Amino acid sequence: MSQPHDERLLQEVFEAFGQFAKKIHQEDDEEKAWLLAQVTDPQVHALLSEMTFMMVHVLDGIGKLGRANGSALSSRFEIPKGTVSKLTKRLQALGLIKFVTIPDNKKELYFELTAKGDLIYKLHEQFDERVQAGAARLLAKYTEEQLMFIRDFMNHVTSHSFLQHDKEPVQQPAASPILEEQPRNDT
Repeated sequence: MSQPHDERLLQEVFEAFGQFAKKIHQEDDEEKAWLLAQVTDPQVHALLSEMTFMMVHVLDGIGKLGRANGSALSSRFEIPKGTVSKLTKRLQALGLIKFVTIPDNKKELYFELTAKGDLIYKLHEQFDERVQAGAARLLAKYTEEQLMFIRDFMNHVTSHSFLQHDKEPVQQPAASPILEEQPRNDT
């Protein structure tokens, strides 16, 4: 069901999407700054300083799942298996996780948090609780109907590509005079 919309309004929506994306990236930086500000142990502070956003979230995933393997982390948190493998190796090198095997299955590796990994995980849990409380305060102004619309809209946006159109064939752009093939003069 396609509805015609005012071009100015559509542009404002696209700009709001851009601002939302910027805010998400800024909050990644704010998250790391908040985590670093909470730590008094210089070793843990140094470890957190070395960690990337994705490393923190893989560590958090291991903490949430308990003993986890790469497949579980990949599917549950939608992180490619190769990324999980690289990040877990880095987390192990930092001493934040350890690799373990089950006695009757030496092939499959599982990840467990070390004491320092658990400390960072619990700190990240506190951060998540603060974010949830802040989101709850923001969303408290909206009715249940509005929240259901926001939920449905966000689910639709995250499952949709803006590059593909529903039930419409992809149109090739008209050839640009600059890009059109010019006859070659082979002499």
